Amino acid sequence: MMLESILWILLLGFFVGQIARRLQIPALVGMVLVGIVLGPQVGNVIRPTVEVANALRVIAVMVILMKAGLGLDREKLQQQGSVALRLGCLPAAGEAVAIALASMVIFQFDFTTGLLLGCIIGAESPAVIVPAMLRLKSLGWGVSKGIPDAILTGSALSDVLLLLVFSLLLAFLSQGTVTGVTLAGLPLNTVQLLPLQMILQIGLGVLLGILSARILVSLLAEQNWTQNAVQDTLVAASFALLLVVLAETLPIFSGYLAVMAMGFFLIEFDAPLARRLRGGFDSLWVIAEIFLFVLLGANIQLAVLGNVLLPGLGLLGIGTLVGRSLGWYLSTLGSNWNWRERVFLLPGNSAKLRCKRRSGQSP
Repeated sequence: MMLESILWILLLGFFVGQIARRLQIPALVGMVLVGIVLGPQVGNVIRPTVEVANALRVIAVMVILMKAGLGLDREKLQQQGSVALRLGCLPAAGEAVAIALASMVIFQFDFTTGLLLGCIIGAESPAVIVPAMLRLKSLGWGVSKGIPDAILTGSALSDVLLLLVFSLLLAFLSQGTVTGVTLAGLPLNTVQLLPLQMILQIGLGVLLGILSARILVSLLAEQNWTQNAVQDTLVAASFALLLVVLAETLPIFSGYLAVMAMGFFLIEFDAPLARRLRGGFDSLWVIAEIFLFVLLGANIQLAVLGNVLLPGLGLLGIGTLVGRSLGWYLSTLGSNWNWRERVFLLPGNSAKLRCKRRSGQSP
């Protein structure tokens, strides 16, 4: 049954995605539709277990984040460093707060529950943002100003922030209180510890990414443990997946940020190796993309979607058009971006993902 499901996913996902592309529609739309039709809500042709589906999605997101890291440009990132940092905080925070306030009216939530929902909706999907920004780079759009690099980096940072806030709010709603610790003799609650947690998540993620990149260069380029680009990609993908698994076991660093940092520092340490890996991960993404979006479609619950579609679209519109737009404007204020670039790239910073409780998980 599993082999039949894989065949359905690969064949129909690929060809319907190509049909969508020929109709000038993003291929992922066709893949999601295939998932809906084949999934348990309609055709019930594919029935992957939750564990298998989650594992495949994690692998797919790992691949795309590795592609993102390998596609970053250090000089352009330095040029837009302050903008990238602001993009990592302001748009997502603005959207989360706007959704929290709107949900108090639309769904009669209290502010804390609404903010929890805001963290879920406000998180961004690397599976959508990364290919879009890499395509802009390949077309040369905004490259001279480093705009795609700033968006890629800001997207990763914003997901770290929202996942931390999401975990804090979930613990608060579950326990009814916010516990804390004593640091250097000073009692601190979890809210006060949030900036320290974010610094720890980002700092350790980047540090482990640097260390992993250094090890890969030693193994693949200096000691020549592999014989071809396929083996290089296999080893690098295994290291990247190891970082994600470690982040789930020890949620003190962002596993996905570590993967992105590993790709980025591979360019710095050994550019020829990074180029070989970039081609390998491009090939992996062809398969991973199909699994990711078809399984996403298969998990959509149509009955629930029908009940909340209109209010949900209204909530999403308020979050994006009010909260995220305001954060986007403040993030790019004082930059060398013109108004056309700001308006054009706002949707590229709005693709969504589903938050999970544990940091580092964000399919």
